[in-house]
Amino acid sequence: MNLNPFKNKKEKKELQALEDKLAGRTQEKEKEKAEQKPEELKLEKKSGEQPALAQVEKKKKWFFWKKENKQKAEIKKDAKQDKHETKIAKAEARIKAAEKSKQEEKEIEDKIKKDKSLSKKFNQLKSLKSKDLFKKKKKKFSIRGFVKVISLQNYLEKAGLENTDAKQAAKKIFMIDIVLCLILTALVIILNIYSHKGLANLFIFLIGFWLTAFFLILALIWVGYLFYLDMKIFRRTRAVEEVFPDFLQLASSNISAGMPIDRALWYAVRPGFGVLAKEIETVAKNTMAGEDLGVALTNFADKYESKTIKRSISLLLEGMAAGGEMADLLNKISLDIEETKILKKEMAANVTTYVIFIIFATIIAAPVLFALATQLLVIIQGITSKLGTTSTVSSSMFAFSFSGNSIKLSDFRLFSYLMLIISSLSSAAIVSVIKKGRVKEGISSIPSYIVVSVILYTIASILIKGMFSGFF
Repeated sequence: MNLNPFKNKKEKKELQALEDKLAGRTQEKEKEKAEQKPEELKLEKKSGEQPALAQVEKKKKWFFWKKENKQKAEIKKDAKQDKHETKIAKAEARIKAAEKSKQEEKEIEDKIKKDKSLSKKFNQLKSLKSKDLFKKKKKKFSIRGFVKVISLQNYLEKAGLENTDAKQAAKKIFMIDIVLCLILTALVIILNIYSHKGLANLFIFLIGFWLTAFFLILALIWVGYLFYLDMKIFRRTRAVEEVFPDFLQLASSNISAGMPIDRALWYAVRPGFGVLAKEIETVAKNTMAGEDLGVALTNFADKYESKTIKRSISLLLEGMAAGGEMADLLNKISLDIEETKILKKEMAANVTTYVIFIIFATIIAAPVLFALATQLLVIIQGITSKLGTTSTVSSSMFAFSFSGNSIKLSDFRLFSYLMLIISSLSSAAIVSVIKKGRVKEGISSIPSYIVVSVILYTIASILIKGMFSGFF
C-alpha cells in the first residue's frame, strides 16, 4: 500500500496555493509595517495576525486528518481482500488434495487389477511347468568346465609348460583312465575264465567296477598329476630364489654404470641363472612389445608363490615411482635376502637336537620295538600251543582265556609295516618344517625314511628271533 498523503496532483496544488497566500499576506504586512509609524506597529502587534495563522493551521490539520482516514479505509479494504484471497487459496488447496487422493485411489485400483492379472499369468506358468515345458537344462559334466574350475592352464604356465594345452592334457588323462580300466577288465575276464565262475557274477562285478573304480582311478590320476605340477612349481621357485640376490647385485652395478632400469635388468641375466634367465627374457620381450615395465614385473612376481620375490619386486616398483637411487636400493635388497638365508641356516642349526630325537624315534626305536613285539607274539603263540588249543583261568571276579590263534602273525607284521610307513612319513614332514619351514622341501626325504625304517625292522626282527631262539 502507498502511504504517501499527496496522492493526487490537485491536493498538492491546493497546499501550494495556501502557502503562497500566506507568503503574500506576510510580505504585504511587512511593507505596511515599514511604511507605518511605530505607534501603529504597536497596535498591530497587539491585534496581530493570530486569527489568519490559526485558520491556516486548522485547514492543514483537517486536510491531514482526511488523508489519514482515507489511508485507514484503504488498509481495511486491503486486509479484507487478503483474507478473501487466503480463503480462496485454502479452498483451492483442499480441492487439489481431494483430486490427488482420487488419483491415488485410482492408481491403487489399477495396481490391484494388474496384480490380479499377474497372479493369473503366474498360475498359467505353473500349469505350464507342470507340463514340463520350462524344465531347466541340467549341467552336464565336461572336460572344459573341469579344466576351467581347477585353472589347469595357470598351473601349466607356472610349472614352465606354456606350450602344453590344458584341454589336451585333460583328454590324455581321461584316455589313460579308460585304458587302465580296460586292462583291469581284461584281467578280470581272464581270471573268471580260469576259475570257471558264472557269467552273471562277472557281469555284475564289471558294472560295479566301471561305476566306482573308473571314477576313483580318474581322481587318483588327477591328484597325482596336480601334485607333480605343484612340485615342479616349487622347484622352479626355489631355483629362482637361490639366484635372485646375485641377479639384483648385477643389476645394481649396471645402473650405477649409467644404464636405465630395463636395460640393466636385461644385461644382468647370465646363462647360469636357469629359470630366472627365461623369466627375465619374457619380461624384456613384453616391455619391448609395449607393456609397462611395472606391469611385467608384477606378472613375474605373481607367477611364483615366493615372499622374497614379491617383496623385492614391490620395493623396486616403489623406488621407481619415488625416483630414488635404484642402484643402492637393489644392492640393499640383495643383502637383505642373503641375511635372511643366513638367519634361516642358523635357526636350523639351533634345532638339530629336536631333529635328531625325531629321527631316532621313528627310524631306529620304532622298528626295533615292533620287531620285539612280533617276536613276543611268536613266543606267546608257542607257549599257548604247548598248553593246548584253549586254556581258561577263572576266579570269583574275572575269567581269562588264552588261545594261540587269536592274532595272526602275518596280520601283525602288516600292521607294523603300515605304522612304520605312516610314522616315517609324518616324521619327515615335521623335520622339514623344523629345518626349512616348508613341508614340500622334506618330500624328497620321505622315501629314504620309509626304506630305512622297513629295513631296520626286518633286520631287528631277524636278530631278536635269533636271540630268543636259544631260550624258547
